[in-house]
Amino acid sequence: MIQLAQVGDVLKELSSLTDFVIIGDTVLDVTLGRKNVESDIDVFLTSISVFTDEDVIDDFSQRHGWDLGKTPIDTPRFLVPIADDQLQIDLYENIQDFFVPPIVIESSTEKKIGDFSAKIILLEDYILLKANAFREEDERELKEIVKMVGERKIVINKEILLEHVEHFEENSKSIKERLNSIGIKF
Repeated sequence: MIQLAQVGDVLKELSSLTDFVIIGDTVLDVTLGRKNVESDIDVFLTSISVFTDEDVIDDFSQRHGWDLGKTPIDTPRFLVPIADDQLQIDLYENIQDFFVPPIVIESSTEKKIGDFSAKIILLEDYILLKANAFREEDERELKEIVKMVGERKIVINKEILLEHVEHFEENSKSIKERLNSIGIKF
C-alpha cells in the first residue's frame, strides 16, 4: 500500500504537466479519510490530450524516470516507483464508451492529498460513474457504499445524484435502474 501523502507528492509533480481531476477510487479513499491507497489513481486530464499530446506525456515520463504503459482503454498510464512499491496513474479523457460529463469535472472540489491540493470529483459523481460502468467490481463497490451510508459513515446528496445523472444522456435511465437495484432509490 502507498500512503496518500506519497500520492500527493506524485500528483504535485503531475500538475507540472497538466491540469487534472481525480475521478477514480481515490475519491472514496479521501472521503473516508484513509491514509493509504490500494489501487491506481485515475485522473481526467483537462489541459492536454492523451492522444494529441503523446510526445509531451512520453517526454515527461522520461524526465521523471517513470515508466509508461497503457490502460485497458489504451490511454497512457504512468508507473511511478515509490520505495519498494509502484503507483499507477491512469490518464483519461472522453473517448468512445468512456464518458465523464462536463458537469462532473466542473463540480469537482479541492481536497488535500498529503501536502497537495488536488481537484477531485464529488462522491455522488463517483457513484454515478461506477453505476455507468457497472462492471462486477463496480457493483460490489456500490453495494459497499450503500452499506456505509446505512451505517452513517458517509453521506450522499440525492439532489446532486438526481441533477447529475441526467447529464449521462442516453445512459441516465439505466444508471437510475442500477442504483435503485442496489438500494439508492430515486
